[in-house]
Amino acid sequence: MFNSATKKGTISSKGFLFFTAVLSLVTSLSAEAAVTKVSQPSNTTAFESQSVSFTVNATSNRSLRYYWYKNGTMLSIKTKTLSISSVAMTSAATYSCMVTDGVSKVNCDPFTLTVKEKVRITKQPANQVVDAGSKASMSVAATGASPITYQWYKNGAAVSGATANTLTYDNSVAGNAGSYHVVIKNGGPSATSTTASLQVVATATTGSAKISWQAPTARADGAALAASEIAGYTLYHSDSSTGGLTKLASLTAAELSILVDDLSVGNHYFAVTTTDSKGLQSSMSSTISVQIQ
Repeated sequence: MFNSATKKGTISSKGFLFFTAVLSLVTSLSAEAAVTKVSQPSNTTAFESQSVSFTVNATSNRSLRYYWYKNGTMLSIKTKTLSISSVAMTSAATYSCMVTDGVSKVNCDPFTLTVKEKVRITKQPANQVVDAGSKASMSVAATGASPITYQWYKNGAAVSGATANTLTYDNSVAGNAGSYHVVIKNGGPSATSTTASLQVVATATTGSAKISWQAPTARADGAALAASEIAGYTLYHSDSSTGGLTKLASLTAAELSILVDDLSVGNHYFAVTTTDSKGLQSSMSSTISVQIQ
């Protein structure tokens, strides 16, 4: 009996030891926490060519593995951060991620990347050559997400108030001449146009003058000169008070005046000679001056 009791005790003792080991294993498994998400990416808006990154933070006492998805399709990125160095219009999508430690996993809530079109110049400003006093205009055309802003530059310096897609001078002056370009922005990468030149050409203002005279009644020696003896007149002109006069026009005896056109701005000088019926020409008359403004 005693020996039998001893065997039972030994068996009971071994059974107890086995039960204790099982409890220890269960306790060890339950102490290893599942993956816990700490933070995740949120919806983001970016312009083309900009860079964006999305990061998920999770904890576990095991090694973590990361999986990223674009519109439900798995990407090759396997790190905690998804980086896009140069966003394209095709980058716009709904993204998500999953983090696992091999035993448990946690999913990100889906988030979106919205992509806006950057500025693109579709029409460059063109060189202009205009007359002084006339209208000069340079324009540029661009596409991109609104709002779009413009700033024109002349010889590298910003033109005050020139913030539209067209730069206009209603009454061009020599001081408007120069090299122009425009910088266009919309919140994304800016775009700079090619350089265009504006030349302002000075125009010669012209005028008219009516020159008239009386028929002479005497020759240079004092002898009488009848009207019937006058064959015609010759008009001379110069634009310098010290320069020699040159022949401008021949007129008949009946023509005692002439309208001279296309005279440039400034002083002009005129004189007349008389030719008689025998072909003799008198000396020049006194010089008269006319000012064209």
